[in-house]
Amino acid sequence: MEVPFKIISIEHFVSVAVCVSFIIFFPRLFKDKDEAILQKLRVSIVALILTFQILDFYKVVYLFGDPWKTALPLHLCDFSAISIAGYLLTGNKHLFNFAFFWGIAGAGMAILTPNSVHAFPSVDYLANQYGHSLILLGISVAIIVFKERPYQRDIFVIFGWTTLMLAPLYVINYFLRAPANYWYLLEKPYGNNIMTPLPEAPFHMLYLYPIAFCVLLLVYAPYYFYDKRAPHK
Repeated sequence: MEVPFKIISIEHFVSVAVCVSFIIFFPRLFKDKDEAILQKLRVSIVALILTFQILDFYKVVYLFGDPWKTALPLHLCDFSAISIAGYLLTGNKHLFNFAFFWGIAGAGMAILTPNSVHAFPSVDYLANQYGHSLILLGISVAIIVFKERPYQRDIFVIFGWTTLMLAPLYVINYFLRAPANYWYLLEKPYGNNIMTPLPEAPFHMLYLYPIAFCVLLLVYAPYYFYDKRAPHK
């Protein structure tokens, strides 16, 4: 019998601890390894990410019976997953930057506060934790193994690209119709969440837009303080 998900629970705490520990410590096993091993690591993570993207569509549409229009890889975390996979294959710094800012913000929040009806070990809960952990694992590998990092100017570049993506995403939502609501452009998400206090759509975007920029600043903050201290070491 499946148990309703509760964010304050021993099972969820252990799950988050396991995910975070693996994301942080697993990449350290590959520091200073030869290129052949690193190439296998890249390909393995990319294969896992792309396989999950396909299986997630199957899970939503065929296993749970939800409309296909809600399962397209157009969520912000989907873009982050594809971006980090693209970085691992090509080394493109712009792809890393997008995955870093929105992957940490989106996937990190998803692991802490899963959009799951049922608790561990339900399929939706495990899929949520696994899929978003893959995104963060890819980012962690890029930082720890390949020594990538963002810089202050990247905040504005990524925010600019994100802004440009809003228009086509709005058009896609418009033509797909409800219940499609990618990036929550047409309406706020249901239930109690950080967007609940905001005005109803479309005026919620007047608040959500600057909030998104603050999120990018928050994600970059550790590097900002590290760089401030580094010259004095």
